[in-house]
Amino acid sequence: MKKTGATSPLPRWAIVAIAVASALGASMLGRSASQSVTPSGCTSIQNVPVTYSITYGAAVQGLFDNFLTNGGTEGCVDCHTAPPSAGGLDLTDGVSWSNLVNVPSAADASLKYVVPNHPEQSLLFQKINCDTPAVGHRMPLVDGPLSTEQQALIYDWIAGGAPALTTNTLFRDGFDIRGFDQ
Repeated sequence: MKKTGATSPLPRWAIVAIAVASALGASMLGRSASQSVTPSGCTSIQNVPVTYSITYGAAVQGLFDNFLTNGGTEGCVDCHTAPPSAGGLDLTDGVSWSNLVNVPSAADASLKYVVPNHPEQSLLFQKINCDTPAVGHRMPLVDGPLSTEQQALIYDWIAGGAPALTTNTLFRDGFDIRGFDQ
């Protein structure tokens, strides 16, 4: 029996339309993308040996400058340089560390590029490790993804406190969960 008047239930298509419009509106009003997107399609780095001592300039900046291991010369800095940088992020030597560590993402201010000691909370690690990071796309867009060893290096650097110089961290009893849950 069909109900009429103000107490009439909405048809399913109307409920779906309202839910979609509400979600889009919330998104457009600045709702955090990190609240709605959980990283997925992440590469396991469990079997890569932990790197305990990492020098930022040689290892991490080295990847930003040239991540190809087959003799090529592709690097993050091919796109992420001084304005107009891709995503507003400059990864050139001398400024990359200060543009990453404890810095909110240009795409979602509730996310930081690098949260020292917490790679699982760091957008940089999500972007190089997951097909679907909290915001944006997996990096690098060209000649990617990074090798599992390169991904693990970034993870270990962040887990070691993301220092500007060299990590000097002892992992807890040789046990450290690496990467995102699969």
